[in-house]
Amino acid sequence: MKNNDVVELTELIRRVSKLLSPDSYLEDVQGIINKQVRDRLFGQYPQCYLKAKNVWGKELPIMPICNRQGIEDPEMIAFSLKIANTMKNSSTIDQDHLKTMIVKLTKLHSKFSKSIPKPDNMAMKKAMTTRLFTRIKKYLSSANR
Repeated sequence: MKNNDVVELTELIRRVSKLLSPDSYLEDVQGIINKQVRDRLFGQYPQCYLKAKNVWGKELPIMPICNRQGIEDPEMIAFSLKIANTMKNSSTIDQDHLKTMIVKLTKLHSKFSKSIPKPDNMAMKKAMTTRLFTRIKKYLSSANR
């Protein structure tokens, strides 16, 4: 492949990524990282956080399952599932409680991963994504010749 091909493929992949995961997800994750925003959101929506127990029994609200609007969000649930999986070998977290949290997060994630009826704008995004993937496939097939 030529350098121009790589640049164009990278651009197509970036455009697909932007269509599939808008900037709001990044803002939500950055909000979770910021302690002040996390504390404010926990005070406003305490039901949106699963609490992990440390070995001393203290509960830490570090597993978000909602976005900033207080709505359960599959991307945030997947993010929390990644956090929980990285904490599996931590000696400061109660591992039995963590296993139950992973089961709960997995159930929530599977609930949202089922196909749901899509509104018109989602159908448009899907069509655009399909077109971009088709262009990527054409690029790859022409590069392999």
